[in-house]
Amino acid sequence: KINEGGFVYFRGHSRPGPKQRLEAKTRNSDDSHSLAMKGHSMVYYRPAFASPSENPDLYMRTMTHALESAVADSLLRNDGAVGRFNVVMDCEGMGSKHSPSIAQVKTFFSVLQDHFPDRLGVLLAVNLSGLTTMLMKMVLPFVTEDVRAKIHIVPNDVEERKEFFLQFMDEEEVPYYLGGKDDYMFDAEEYYRDTCVLEEEGIVEYRTSMPYHA
Repeated sequence: KINEGGFVYFRGHSRPGPKQRLEAKTRNSDDSHSLAMKGHSMVYYRPAFASPSENPDLYMRTMTHALESAVADSLLRNDGAVGRFNVVMDCEGMGSKHSPSIAQVKTFFSVLQDHFPDRLGVLLAVNLSGLTTMLMKMVLPFVTEDVRAKIHIVPNDVEERKEFFLQFMDEEEVPYYLGGKDDYMFDAEEYYRDTCVLEEEGIVEYRTSMPYHA
């Protein structure tokens, strides 16, 4: 139930990168639709829609599930050659109760480093407030220089924001709540329809089998 509002989900993909375009040119491929389907999967993270303190284990598992699904989607679309994702972090409405603790931040980046090495394309931070800017400064010490270089702040100006997103995505792929044309509304039942969800016993097993993340 923690993700009923869609605090994290994957949907769609970015535009194909230089590598994909070069490969298509090398093959003299004129299949524009096939090329358009390449690119990184997109993960949308909306912290204001859930509190990590209510159930930290479930919060982390939900995040991990979204990232794993995005990697699988990218691998499928790119014939197993690329398994990367971009993250759009929309901080609209985020308050102190939605903020993770330092321990939770450390755990999250430990999971990312251990299970998703070199999977992150870019992280686009949107609608930053004073609080979220402060939290970003607290998080950065736990991030490598390579990852820091992938973090971009999206402008607040409507037109500048639109132009910024279009560097990475087609307008049809940008969610409506960020000024794009994708009118998708998250529905948890539909999103998790074919997903196996662990019961409480499964959560305990998950924790004991990964003690270095506890």
